[in-house]
Amino acid sequence: MTALITQCEILRNRQVSSGSMDADYAVRNNAGMKRDGLIKARKRLKLTQEKMAERLGVSAPQVSRWENGHDGIPSQRIPSLVESYEASVAELLDAGEVEANGVVQKFEGASYDRMRQDLPILGTAMGADRVSDDLAIEQTYLYTDDVIGYAKRPVLLDGRGDAYGVYVQGSSMVPAHADGVLILVESKRPPMIGDDVVVYLRRTGEDQDGDDGESARTVLIKRLVRRSGSFIELEQFTPPLTFTVATKDVLKMHRVLTLTDLLA
Repeated sequence: MTALITQCEILRNRQVSSGSMDADYAVRNNAGMKRDGLIKARKRLKLTQEKMAERLGVSAPQVSRWENGHDGIPSQRIPSLVESYEASVAELLDAGEVEANGVVQKFEGASYDRMRQDLPILGTAMGADRVSDDLAIEQTYLYTDDVIGYAKRPVLLDGRGDAYGVYVQGSSMVPAHADGVLILVESKRPPMIGDDVVVYLRRTGEDQDGDDGESARTVLIKRLVRRSGSFIELEQFTPPLTFTVATKDVLKMHRVLTLTDLLA
């Protein structure tokens, strides 16, 4: 509509020759419009559609279709319209409004900028390697009572109090998760085989002092390969390694959210 108005302003009070670029432009951009300008100009002359049809040398139904926007106006008809309606191209074609047959739909959802920044990020640090079957397995200290910041909350997690973020420490999960990257974790949905997980380990040895059996100091951020009643099998990528952890040593296990989860 803006382009048509601009062109009509250029054409205002100008005669348009048949087949000219101006005429072609006016014709191409007025299809589908209710041409109030034609109607107003005809009524100003006190002419019926039948009388205007006689002036134009066409049928009365054709005049009606032009005025109501049902038919496009051939470019060669522009000069005779200007003469018969006794008005400029701008006046004849610039007065109507586009008749829309669509419905504007409002899409729900929140953009990144509109997400609430209230998802807690828990403190993490590199922990001493966990030794299992003479293998050094990278583990992380997780401070569950230490909220070090807040991340943008994806729409999927609105109203969810079980979700949190942690920064990956170490390179054992590269390329899946680089050192220092923020991952989002949920505790509501049980992990499945193939999920990346945060495994909370019960305190052992010196760490057992004051242990209530329900707290954890270290976690493993790995991929869940297999689980049974007596152990879980985990995988890391750098260096490639698959190992098991006894179920009795596992306090709880939370699921790392994937990009697919967050976009669902």
